Amino acid sequence: MRSRIILALAVAGLMALGSVYAAQSAEAVKAKIDFAFAAGGKVLPAGEYEFQKDDAAYVFRIQGQGKTGDIVNIVTSLTRDLHAEPQAASLVFDVVGNKYILSEIWIPGYDGYLVQATKGRHTHKIVKVS
Repeated sequence: MRSRIILALAVAGLMALGSVYAAQSAEAVKAKIDFAFAAGGKVLPAGEYEFQKDDAAYVFRIQGQGKTGDIVNIVTSLTRDLHAEPQAASLVFDVVGNKYILSEIWIPGYDGYLVQATKGRHTHKIVKVS
C-alpha cells in the first residue's frame, strides 16, 4: 500500500513538472525591435528579443542577446477581433513623446495579452512579427 502511494505521488510530480515545462514553452514570439523600449522595470536596448509566456507565473519572460531581458506581468487577456488574422503575431508599444512602452503581445493562434496600460495621451507603434 505504501509503495502505491509513493508511486502515485511520483507520477503526480512528474506530470506537474511536465505541465510547467509545456506552459513555459507553448507560447512565444521572436522579434527584432529597432528602438529602445520600456518593459517591466527596465529600458531595454534595440535588438532581437524572444517573448515567452509562462502560464504558471502568468508573466512574459523577455530575453535578448546576452543577459538583456526582463519579466512583465500579464494584466489581462485581450480578445482578437473576429476579422483579424489569427496567425499574425505583433507587439504593440505605447508611445509617449520619444519613449516606447511595451503594451500588448499578440501570439499566433492565441488571443493577445495586455502587459502595460499607459494612462494619458499616447499613440501606438505596432511591430509585426513574421
